[in-house]
Amino acid sequence: MMSAFSYLSLLLNFRSRARRGLLAAFAIVISALLAVDCPSLAQDVPQSPSAGKVINGYLTHMSTDLGGHIVEHSGSDPMYATLVNIQSGPRILDNFLQMRAVDPAHALVFDRLSSSSFGYGGDPYNVTTLNFSKGRIYDFSGSFRRNRQYFDYNLLANPLIPPESTPFAPILSSPHLFNTVRRMTDVNIKLAPLSAVSPHFGYFQNVNQGPTNSTLHVGADALLTQNWRVSTDVWNGGIDWKPLARTTISYDQFFTHYKGNTSWQLTGLDYKLSDGTPVSLGVNLSSVWNTPCAAPFNPDGTVNPTCNGFLAYTASAPTRTLFPSEQFHFQSSSIPNVTMNGRVLYMGTTSNLINYNEDFNGLNSRPQDRATLTTGSAAARRINVNVDYGVTWQVTPTISLNEIFDFWSFRQPATNLFTETSFAGTSMLVPPGAATTTTTTDYQALNQNTKVNTLYVAWDAAPRARVSLGYLYSNRRITDAGGDDILIHSYGPLFGLALRPTAEWRINFNVDALYSDNAFTRISPRATQHYRLRASYNPHPWLSVAGTINILEDRNNVQTVYHLAHDRDFSFAAMINPNEKWGIDLNYAYQSIFSRTDFCYTSGAPVEGAQSQPSPPVCQQAGLPLQSDGYYNQPTQYGSIGFVFSPMKRLHAAAGYRMSDVNGQAPPINIRQVPGSLQSQYQTPYGKLSFDLDSNWSWKADYNYYSYGEGTPIGPTLPRSFRGNVYTLGVRYAF
Repeated sequence: MMSAFSYLSLLLNFRSRARRGLLAAFAIVISALLAVDCPSLAQDVPQSPSAGKVINGYLTHMSTDLGGHIVEHSGSDPMYATLVNIQSGPRILDNFLQMRAVDPAHALVFDRLSSSSFGYGGDPYNVTTLNFSKGRIYDFSGSFRRNRQYFDYNLLANPLIPPESTPFAPILSSPHLFNTVRRMTDVNIKLAPLSAVSPHFGYFQNVNQGPTNSTLHVGADALLTQNWRVSTDVWNGGIDWKPLARTTISYDQFFTHYKGNTSWQLTGLDYKLSDGTPVSLGVNLSSVWNTPCAAPFNPDGTVNPTCNGFLAYTASAPTRTLFPSEQFHFQSSSIPNVTMNGRVLYMGTTSNLINYNEDFNGLNSRPQDRATLTTGSAAARRINVNVDYGVTWQVTPTISLNEIFDFWSFRQPATNLFTETSFAGTSMLVPPGAATTTTTTDYQALNQNTKVNTLYVAWDAAPRARVSLGYLYSNRRITDAGGDDILIHSYGPLFGLALRPTAEWRINFNVDALYSDNAFTRISPRATQHYRLRASYNPHPWLSVAGTINILEDRNNVQTVYHLAHDRDFSFAAMINPNEKWGIDLNYAYQSIFSRTDFCYTSGAPVEGAQSQPSPPVCQQAGLPLQSDGYYNQPTQYGSIGFVFSPMKRLHAAAGYRMSDVNGQAPPINIRQVPGSLQSQYQTPYGKLSFDLDSNWSWKADYNYYSYGEGTPIGPTLPRSFRGNVYTLGVRYAF
C-alpha cells in the first residue's frame, strides 16, 4: 500500500469568514517555520544533529524542507489515484519548530513550544500540529489534518453484464466512486496541570464532504451522483481532582453534534425517447435484466418507453443527531497493595431525519409506477450506560488477584412516518396517471444488556517467570420490538505465561478459549480460541530480533450454518545496526484469513460448485434455489528489507524494497466474476539520498516506485494494473 504518512494536526476551525481569514494567516506564518519528518524524504535517512540557536531567551531548533514531486505513471489512472494519489508539483515537504525557555522564570507566555507540518501544496495528506505550555499554568495541544479519500475500483458493485445480454454493454468502470475530502481539527487545553485540581476543555471537528457515484437498485438501477457533507462537532469540558498523592478523580461532559446533509441526483441521461426526452437506463441495458421489457431499444435507436427507465430523480435526507454524554473516572493506588480504576459513562442520544424527500419520474414496470413521491420523517433515541471497574490486590510479593467487571446496556427506540404517492402508467411517453397515496408508520426498538466478568490470578513463579490463570464469563441479552429475545452466555478459561530466560530474551504466551450457547448472527462464533506468542531477543546492542504468532479460530457448527473461520498471523523482524555507517531492517509477515459459511443465492447460470437444495429445500423456501459453502481464503505475504548507509559524515543514503502478495479464492457467484485484488501483487521499492552542504543546508532526493498487478483475467472491465515513478527533490534548512 502507500507509504505510511504520519497523522498529526493543528488550528482552530472557526466558522465565520473573518475568523477563518485570521486562522489562515496564522497558519501561513507558522508553516513558514514549522516542520515534521515527511516519510517521502526523511524515512530511514538519519539527519545531522543541530545545536540550535538562542533567540529572545529560547533555545530554538528549526528545519524547513522545500521541494516538490516529479511523477510519471502508466496503466490504470483510477487505481494509481486509489493506492498512491501523489501528483507532480511543488510542496512544503517538512517543517519543524521547537522552542524551550533558557530561563522559564523570564518566559511570559510559554516555556515550551513545538510545531510541525507536512504535505502542503497538493499531497493527499496535510498535517499541522502545535503544542505549547507554561509551567504550572496551562498545557495546550492542537492539530489540523486534511486528507483526500479517493477510491475507484472498477469491480466494486459492478453488475458484470452477462455476454448473452441484448445488447451486450459491459460496465468498464464501477458505478461507485468515492472522492471526498476530510478535515479534522482538534484543540485541547489543560489548566494548572500539576495542581490538585485541573480543569480541561477541548473541541474537535470532523468535516467530510465531496461527491460519490452511486446507484439506486430499483427498476433500471439508475446511476446517481451523491453530493454530501457530514460534520461532527464535539465540545468537552472536565476536571481532574487529585485528593491524594496516588488518587485521581475525573469528571467529563461531552456534547457531540452530527449534521448530515446528503442529496442524490440522477446522472447517465445518455439516451432519448422517440420524442427527444433524455432518459437513463442505468446499468441494465439488456432484455436479460430489464424484464418484462422485450428489448430496451427501438429499431431507430431510441429507448423503448415501456422498459424500466429514469427521466428524473432527486432525493435528500437531512439528518441531525445530538450526543450529550457524561463520564466519571477514577484511578487510585492509595490503599497499600491495592490498585483500582473505574469508569461510569452515560449517553442520551437523539437523532432526527427531517423532511425526507424522494421524487421519481420514469417507469418502474414491476409495480407499474410511472412516478412516485415519498416524503416523511424519522426519529430515534439511544440511551447508553457503560460501567467498567478493575482492581488488583497484591496478596503476596509474588501473587496478585485481578478482577475486571464490564457492564454495557443500551436501548434504542425509533419511529418513522412516510407518505408515498404513486402514479400509475405503462409508458414513459404517457404522462403519469391515477394517483394512489399510502401513509405508513413504524416502530422499532433494539435493547441490549451485556455483563462481562474476568477474574485471574498472576503468580511470579520465579524471578524471570510469571504465570496467570483466569476465567471469563459474560451474559448478553438482546431484545427487539418484534418480541425476539436472544440470550447468549459466553465463558472460558484464560492462560498467560511471561518468561525472561536471560536479560536479552523475552517470551510472552497467552491463550483464550471461549464458548457460547447461542449466536446473534450466522457468522457470530460459538467457539473461539485465541493464541498469541511474542518473543524478542537482543543479544547485542546493535542486533534485535522479534517474532509474533497470532491465531484466532472461530466456529459456529450448527445445521444450515457450519461457519468456520480463522485469522492466522506470523511475523518476523530483525534490526542490525553495528555502527553509524550502516544498518539493515528486515520484516516478513504471513496472514491467512479464511472463512466458510453456508448461504443461499440465485444466479442466471449456476457456477461450478453450486448445488440445488435437497429435501428439506431450505434455500428454495427462501426463493433462492442455489447453495454454496461461501468459501473465502485470503493468504497474504508481506516482506520488506531496508538499508541505511552513511559512508561519510555528510552523506546519508537509504534503499529498500517492500512487497505484498495475495493469492486468495472466493466462490464465483457471477459467471463473469474474476478474483481481482484477491490475487494481486503490490511492490514499492525506494531509494533516498541526503547530502549536508554545510551545518545548516542539506540537499535531498527521494525515489519511490509503485507497481500493482493482478495475476488473473481483468474481467469485463478496464485493466487495473499500473506502474508509477515518484521523484522528490528538496532542500533542507535547519539550525
